[in-house]
Amino acid sequence: MKYLDNNLLLNSVIDLIDDLIFYKDKHFRYIGCNTAFLNFVGKKAEDLIGKDDFEIFDHDLACLFRKHDKLMLAEGSVRSNEEWVVYPNNNKVYLLTKKIPFVYDGINTGILGISRDITSLEKANQQLKQQTLLDELTQIKNRKAYNLKIKSLLAVFERYQTPFSIISIDIDDFKNINDNFGHDVGDTVLRSFGALIEKNIRETDHLFRIVGEEFVILSESKTKVDAIQLAEKLRKIVAFNTILTDINITISLGICEVTTGDGPNSIAKRVDNLLYEAKSHGKNKVTYHSVT
Repeated sequence: MKYLDNNLLLNSVIDLIDDLIFYKDKHFRYIGCNTAFLNFVGKKAEDLIGKDDFEIFDHDLACLFRKHDKLMLAEGSVRSNEEWVVYPNNNKVYLLTKKIPFVYDGINTGILGISRDITSLEKANQQLKQQTLLDELTQIKNRKAYNLKIKSLLAVFERYQTPFSIISIDIDDFKNINDNFGHDVGDTVLRSFGALIEKNIRETDHLFRIVGEEFVILSESKTKVDAIQLAEKLRKIVAFNTILTDINITISLGICEVTTGDGPNSIAKRVDNLLYEAKSHGKNKVTYHSVT
C-alpha cells in the first residue's frame, strides 16, 4: 500500500479550505499559499512565490501587511486583526486575519497567516448598529445618536475651536393633535414633520428626535447667524406647509452656540431655556439671545 507524501497531503487539504492561507519566510517573502489565496489576489503561484508584499500589492496595502507581520514576530504569538482591505482589482473586503510564527527549514521563523472574508458579517453589524441609532417611529436619528454626536463635536471644539450650534425644536400644542385626532394621527404628523425637516437641512446639519415632539439639530455652521437663518427658514416652511389634510402646525425654536467650557448638559440647558422663552412668548418663534 502506498502512502501519499506528507507535504502533498497537507497541500491537498489546504487547497480544500475556503479561507485564505499563506506563509512567508523571515524576510517576509511568500513561500507558499493555498488556491483560495491565489484566486482572491488574482495571482498565479509563480507570480507570488519568492516575492514580498511590496512587489505584489500597492504601497499602502503592502505597508499595512508588513506592519502586522512585524508586530506578530515581535510578540512571538498569535495576532488577530480586522480591517477593510482594497485589493489591486478594487475588490474591497473586510478581513479577519490571524497570524502565527512558524518554523521552516528547521531553523528559521516565518509567518503563517489565515484570513477570512467577513464582509457580509461586518456589513450586517454596521446595519444593526445604524438601526440602534434610529428612532423607530420617524426613522431619523435618536437620542443615543445625539449623545454620541454632541460628544464628538464638543471634543473637536475643545481641541480645534471649531464652532457649532444647537437648535432645539418643539412642535407647538402637539398634545391637542393627539387629543383631537388620536395618537395614530399624531404619529403620522411626527413622521411627516421629521421627513420635512430632513429634506430642508444641509449635510452639515444633523437632526435628532429626542423625545415626543422634541427635536434637535446639531448644526456645524461657521457662525450662529447661519444657524439662525436655518431656524427661521424651517419655521416658515413648517408654518406654511400642511403636514396632513386640515392639520397645520407651527414650531418654536431655541438656538445657542457652543462656548468654552461647555459640556453636553450645560449647552442643553441653555438651549432648553431659549426654547422655553420662545414658547412662552407666543410660540412660532425663534429665540437666540441670552436668557437673563
